[in-house]
Amino acid sequence: MPRVLSIQSHVVSGYVGNKAATFPLQLLGFDVDAINTVQFSNHTGFNVWKGQRTDPASVLDLFEGLRLNGLDNYTHLLTGYMGNPESITVVRSILDQLRARHPHMCYVLDPVLGDDGHLYVPESMIGLYKRTLLPLAHLVTPNQFELERLTDTTVRTEADLRRAVAHLHDLGVPNVVVTSCELEDRPAATSDQGGRQLHLFGSQRIVTEEEGSTKDTLFRIDFPKLDGYFTGTGDLFCALLLAHFTGHEARVAAPDESERLALACATALSTMAAVMRRTLDAQRAAGVEFQPDLPRSRRPAELVRHCELSLIRSKGDIESPELRYQPVHL
Repeated sequence: MPRVLSIQSHVVSGYVGNKAATFPLQLLGFDVDAINTVQFSNHTGFNVWKGQRTDPASVLDLFEGLRLNGLDNYTHLLTGYMGNPESITVVRSILDQLRARHPHMCYVLDPVLGDDGHLYVPESMIGLYKRTLLPLAHLVTPNQFELERLTDTTVRTEADLRRAVAHLHDLGVPNVVVTSCELEDRPAATSDQGGRQLHLFGSQRIVTEEEGSTKDTLFRIDFPKLDGYFTGTGDLFCALLLAHFTGHEARVAAPDESERLALACATALSTMAAVMRRTLDAQRAAGVEFQPDLPRSRRPAELVRHCELSLIRSKGDIESPELRYQPVHL
């Protein structure tokens, strides 16, 4: 059975970080061990939260306990929010030790830097990600803003995106998925579900039969933007993608290697759509209408609580999603 070591944030109540990743991975046949980079009462979208950040030395100490007891036999490493530069150094140490035991262990990296033009982490972490972790990742999942910061480029058009993704490939990453893109030459038109369209782009750099020759296969998936307030969606998507793309037992039937990432993304997005729709339905059933421009200091806790992902009630959509989207190869 595949085993995942997941290193990211944790909340006591709600579904972000490890709380969003563990349940779906377990449903899809993975053993999951979690090391928490933060331990908060709830996510920071609430007006109040309590708890503490795990200092990097403690993260390494927890892993050392696993190693000394022979519990470090992992097939996958998944990392999300870290929060400080020292955590990146610690993750690199853990990754090196895991790869020394299993050279082909799969590393899925969600480089959580920020969104909508704003960094969540210190600027110094960008260079550390590029030098320390990106070259060793099997799959990375930046959003559009994170792609720009990791490649020192501006992504406004599909050609910009293609160049930026190629730059990540050149750093050593074979598989790249860029989430929630809005591009000037691909307007966010109204979808058939009534909202604006967003775009996911993915790319695989595949080694061809000719020695030293590679080709990049780029694809796009269009999906509707749901109007509402959601947290933990990136953490959930990354876990689903890990399961569908890298699981030891193939979860998606692809005609060839170049199709596998595209179909895995379509499958993960289909589950995401079902979970988010169910979350919206639960909000409306409770009479909740979230105002996205409302300052956090004025958000009642009861309102934010009803916006948590309806993850457990979506068990069936995690295990057997109805495929809603089709990749377009570019």
